[in-house]
Amino acid sequence: MNFFRKLIQKIKYLFESKKPNHGLPTLEVAAIAEQFNLRGEAEKLALLGLPAFHSKTLTNTELEVVRYIERAREQIQRQTQVDLDKMDDLIHQAQASQFDIKVSQLTADFERKALIVFNEQNAWLEKLGNQAKRKTAELERFRLQNKLERDAIYPDGTGLFLRYAFLMLLIVFEGIFNASFFAEGLSSGLLGGFVYSATLAAINVVVMFLLGKTVVCWLFHVATPLKVLGLLGACFAAAYTLSVALSVAHLRAAILLESANPTQSAWNSLVQAPWALNDLMSWALFLITLGFGLASLIDGLFIDDLYPGYGAITRREKAAVEEFEEEFEEVRENLEDIKEQNMRALEDEIIKAHQIAARLRQAIDDKKTIYKSWQQTLDDAEVTLYAALRIFRAENEKHRHDAMRPAYFDTLPRLAPAAITQSNLQQHENDYLEMLQTIKALDDNLQARKEKIHATFDQHVDQLNFIKSRQPTGAA
Repeated sequence: MNFFRKLIQKIKYLFESKKPNHGLPTLEVAAIAEQFNLRGEAEKLALLGLPAFHSKTLTNTELEVVRYIERAREQIQRQTQVDLDKMDDLIHQAQASQFDIKVSQLTADFERKALIVFNEQNAWLEKLGNQAKRKTAELERFRLQNKLERDAIYPDGTGLFLRYAFLMLLIVFEGIFNASFFAEGLSSGLLGGFVYSATLAAINVVVMFLLGKTVVCWLFHVATPLKVLGLLGACFAAAYTLSVALSVAHLRAAILLESANPTQSAWNSLVQAPWALNDLMSWALFLITLGFGLASLIDGLFIDDLYPGYGAITRREKAAVEEFEEEFEEVRENLEDIKEQNMRALEDEIIKAHQIAARLRQAIDDKKTIYKSWQQTLDDAEVTLYAALRIFRAENEKHRHDAMRPAYFDTLPRLAPAAITQSNLQQHENDYLEMLQTIKALDDNLQARKEKIHATFDQHVDQLNFIKSRQPTGAA
């Protein structure tokens, strides 16, 4: 009874839910009954008294149903084999992909790359460090020899630009201020006056600036002979700007007198009576020229440290130290980048390993599902054959007038044998478990591998710090 109950449930399932799959022949009982017109054919034969009571062979309609189910099963078998082959390929790919996991190689790869970076940069870093060391020692000797305890004071960057900009402004402003003084005696007016005054201002300002920058600064040197040189330079600068101021004033006076040769007239009056300036405007021009000359002298003095050579040697030491520091930081950053890349690569490889395991698990499960579906197809084919023939025979019995039920109606024909070789799913499961153990080992060793990379990185950084520690305080 249980057998027949299960059989009826399967038949009901086939009638209600069996649907075609991706173009494969259907094993749905209702569709087969309709396709072969089982009820109509059964009634037609019954009215003719066929099949006969003593008949032992299937009718043509029944044979067609049997052949159809066998063909349908063969097509499903071929498709199932194709699907299984695809799953085998996916399983093989997943198993082969695990050999692409390069966790151990990544650790060694970091050591190799870090060593290459360190070896390539070490010699250059040593050279820059020695250079910075020499420059610092040179600076210390300079301080000791010249009894300097303070740091050098000089404009740098924007400050230096402003100093030179101030020099240009002195020339322009002096030209503008003096232009009106010269314009009174020139036919070219204010424009001519500006050209005259700007030219004279440039001579005055530039020379005084250079004297302050290169000569007068020696006044602050510790050595007495050099102090004397600076003092002489200061006297010369004072005499020079005074001479220029008087020359400008006398030149203006000669221009106002409309002299045929104003420069010669100005020279004669300057030699004979240098202080004989006849009007207030000439004295104003004299004072303005003198003031701008002194301002440019001061600008030249403070363009660098007041102590001669102190600013230049300090800048050389600073440049050498900064170059060493930049190279040091560049090497450290390169090592840091390589470390971070390898850290990320380690984590990516672990993720990749888990993804491979997930693909293998999915392929194995899909293969099991495909094989199980094939087994279900074999059962469904038997049930469908029984149900389809049952429809035909029951309808035939219903319409027979002789009530002579053929004896072979109590038997079922056998379908041709069909089977798919079952692959070793247990071996796949074992391979999967082995892969999981490998991944677990990778997970467990991940932190240790990271620590090894950190240790290698710290080792190279310690070597860099040792190189840096050998530099004097100024270069550290």
